Amino acid sequence: MLRRLAPCLAVLALTTAPVATAPVTAGDKPWTSDDILALKTVSDPRVSPDGKAVAYVVESLNAERDAYQTDVWLVPTAGGEARALASSTAGDDTPRWSPDGRWVAFLSERPRPGVTGDEATEAKRQIWLIRPDGGEAVPLTSAPGSVSAFEWSADGKTIGFLAREPKSEERRKREKDKNDAWTPSELYPWSRLWLVDVATRAARQLTSGALHVGGFSLSPDGQRIAFSGQDTPLIPDSFRSDLYVVDAAGGAPVPLVARKGPDASPAWSPDGKLIAFVSQDGRDEEWYTNSFACVVAATGGAPRNLTVAFDEEVGGPLSWTPDSAALVFSALAKTAGHVYRVSLEGRVEPLTSGPEVNGGASLDRTGETLAFLRQDSVTPREVWALRLPRAAAAKSRRAAAPEKPRALTDTNPQVRELIAFPKELVTWKGADGWDVEGLLVYPPGYVKGTRVPLALNVHGGPAGTHTNAFTPAPRVWGWPLFAQAGYAIFFPNPRGSGGYGETFRAANVRDWGVKDYEDIMKGVDALVERGIADPDRLTVNGWSYGGFMTSTVVTRTDRFKSAIVGAAVTNLASFTGTADIPEFARSYFRSWPWDDPAAYVEHSALFRAGNVKTPSLVVHGDRDDRVPVTQGWEFYNALRARGVPTDLLILPRQPHGPREPKLLRTCHEWFLRWTEKYTRGR
Repeated sequence: MLRRLAPCLAVLALTTAPVATAPVTAGDKPWTSDDILALKTVSDPRVSPDGKAVAYVVESLNAERDAYQTDVWLVPTAGGEARALASSTAGDDTPRWSPDGRWVAFLSERPRPGVTGDEATEAKRQIWLIRPDGGEAVPLTSAPGSVSAFEWSADGKTIGFLAREPKSEERRKREKDKNDAWTPSELYPWSRLWLVDVATRAARQLTSGALHVGGFSLSPDGQRIAFSGQDTPLIPDSFRSDLYVVDAAGGAPVPLVARKGPDASPAWSPDGKLIAFVSQDGRDEEWYTNSFACVVAATGGAPRNLTVAFDEEVGGPLSWTPDSAALVFSALAKTAGHVYRVSLEGRVEPLTSGPEVNGGASLDRTGETLAFLRQDSVTPREVWALRLPRAAAAKSRRAAAPEKPRALTDTNPQVRELIAFPKELVTWKGADGWDVEGLLVYPPGYVKGTRVPLALNVHGGPAGTHTNAFTPAPRVWGWPLFAQAGYAIFFPNPRGSGGYGETFRAANVRDWGVKDYEDIMKGVDALVERGIADPDRLTVNGWSYGGFMTSTVVTRTDRFKSAIVGAAVTNLASFTGTADIPEFARSYFRSWPWDDPAAYVEHSALFRAGNVKTPSLVVHGDRDDRVPVTQGWEFYNALRARGVPTDLLILPRQPHGPREPKLLRTCHEWFLRWTEKYTRGR
């Protein structure tokens, strides 16, 4: 339960505590934009069935340094050198071990052997196979559309996969003839469920029609497949997904769980008796409520919520322990993230602890080796492993604690030569006297009691969270460049943030930019009171919901000397009518704009643009479907008409988050130059 305290103190108290605990050998070399862009990102660890190796994905700059590519790597769990297993300029990812450990399957857009010309250029994402001890990768599937996910059968003889349904020949002909008018439903990217025989490469499609398939899981005997289905591929319809079962031999899918809200990410238990899934447990289709780990009998019946007492969102996918007695999942814990295990009796226990951010767990076939991802503010994300107690002991409440985790990879050793930027945990009293947390990064060589410029960054979401993650990430902001220029950086988690339970996450419903704004500003005041932040040199920035809050801040106060409004919702009504998630605002404001226009106007920065005096740089990707670029244009034109110093930085080809290295570098240059010019007159 969220603790509420009386807001009776006139002076804001702020407490601090160090967050990063991992031993780090910090260097003294300043970061450059090149250093930030060259950081490699580790993801998707998958431990081998025998627990002796972990396959994982590394994202890095390509040879031309104009894009990022992904490769599959392999590292022994006993320790040793990591090596690239599958690498191509087309990108390889999603490694999955065969049950006998003899093969690693992965996804790639590389062209099939012998294919050249236009056909090679238009290669679709397919499943490939490679031996873990080396050799050439070989293609397994040749589906007409790109493959997005797959799973081995327990006997290793078949693989289930999801593939996007390609355009019909009629549609292709119409496009070629320029007779290609369209309606949204004509271009829905339907995802279909397939099975492929590993030996013969023969594949067959199992689903069709008005049923879009999300996650799926094969039964241990390979005879049935559980999957989540929704009426269309549209994102809002994922909040109305249900579970189905279909025979591997074919036939009509049979509903298994059909109720309000999302039911997704099914996982069949090893003994074949239960199907686990992630769900809002039949509650209304809201974007801010908890998700739970649930189970249902494979033969049907009433679902059972295992994590009803766990007050946070359960992250999928779910993994079963080999004895079918428990599930493993990941979840936020304030500014940290942990891997948890929940028994079928509903007992939740953490498998990781501390201030780090952990997740992405994978178990071997004995359930004794756990591979996962870990990072903290001074250590990039890497693959870690730990040994868990044997299954028999794990059932006991007195089970021995797991051993200390150990790092398996060291993907970015160069960071030890560069300046480290630890995050400090800070707390203060927000609106209504609520306890609010955030993180603070000091400039290098900071002297206690010295006032420095403060850069306030608001996270996205609004149910996002500022965590104790590696400070130089995400790449778009270039935080080391700000800190090295003398700025302290403040990352608050106001009401509405994830990681603090459902009550806190839902506390800004119909209240965007009001009490969450107050939470943030009281945090800034606390840093001023403490003698850290210079009240005359404040700057604010944010992306997505953070951009919304940045645009809101500059309409409500003139305290900030500069602002960067990134991919912001600035007009809630037009956002609702143009975004790919129109139900999002309806959920948070409990109404549509045509039913309650006053609420949409009241909480939109555009309609208060006449109050703005802060020089504000507006930034937007021109291929942003989540928050369309028109949101940036609206706010920019309003500020320009009012004579406020402003500019609009458009990032060509970029979706909701910029990805191309050259454009990320452009962001670094523009962000720091704009901030320095208007915050410190440089």
